[in-house]
Amino acid sequence: MIDLKKPVAIAFATAFLSTAAFAAEGDFVKADADTDGALTYQEVLALMPDMTADQFKAADADGNGTLSQAEFEAVTG
Repeated sequence: MIDLKKPVAIAFATAFLSTAAFAAEGDFVKADADTDGALTYQEVLALMPDMTADQFKAADADGNGTLSQAEFEAVTG
């Protein structure tokens, strides 16, 4: 049996993060409150309060608990 949970979650996160309400250019730097070069779920929530933990996990391609700039840009445009 094929597990479709992750591909569906990734598709949903991509669609959610690609909305006009969240422009990629400059937002990564603005959201990175602690300037460590990665976005935590809490930092993303400051820009996108409706983002779920599952959407964040789907965007976190390497599974390290944060979004790199490349992961962020992959889902925002």
